[in-house]
Amino acid sequence: MKPLLTALIAFAMGSTVRTQAACTMWNVPSDYLTGFGGCETAPGVMLFAPFSGGRFTTTEPFIEYLEFKLPYAQRSDSPWAAGIRQGSIYVEDFEDGIVNTPGLAMALGTLTTAASVDEDDGVLGNVEDDVGRIWYAGSGGPSNTARAEFTPDASGNYPTYAGWVIDTYDRDDAYFEAFDSAGNLVASYRNILEWGEWQFVGVYAPQGISAIQSRFNANTVFDHVQYGYAIPEPGTALLTATAALAAASRRRRAPARPLP
Repeated sequence: MKPLLTALIAFAMGSTVRTQAACTMWNVPSDYLTGFGGCETAPGVMLFAPFSGGRFTTTEPFIEYLEFKLPYAQRSDSPWAAGIRQGSIYVEDFEDGIVNTPGLAMALGTLTTAASVDEDDGVLGNVEDDVGRIWYAGSGGPSNTARAEFTPDASGNYPTYAGWVIDTYDRDDAYFEAFDSAGNLVASYRNILEWGEWQFVGVYAPQGISAIQSRFNANTVFDHVQYGYAIPEPGTALLTATAALAAASRRRRAPARPLP
């Protein structure tokens, strides 16, 4: 049976953060060229995020540019939905007006009332509903940062999965970063989102995650913080329908050179 997680591929991104290795991205087709904005992960760490990239066509000297999204309207859209269902992945949706899921603290932003994830009011499809709760990182200036911090469980273990859904007005200035228990940067990614649509961004790090944060130069909002320790096996069965694909255009290029 063909594995559902068909393509975990490392892309060498050149000289970046000293502790970083190649970027490992979930659900990337094996024939893709490097096409991401700045992307680094430590060994064994995997990013779950929207991305864009290109690939050579096989019959013509063209490059096809595609964009892969992770649109999010409800918990079942999460790449970690099976863990949410079984209770091994927590979700903080802010709807009760406080941050009270175990082991989570929010920083560098504020809780406010605005249009939240579609499912939060119990009615799907009314995306203009503005009575939900979100975490807001501010508008204007590089200091606009939101941060989720995690404490270890009773056994001293930090979450191995952590992420959230984001909507931003400027994808070119969108950064996602994750840190291990010692504060070391283990994942970094930018230029990943599309304005006007909630999308999921997360990370798996077997060494444990003490914090995730996102930095922006434009309005940015966050919802449905997700974190935990396990996804039921087979770990990718839940991923079949959640990674919605949006094919972009095919553009004529000069004759393609062979891939290295």
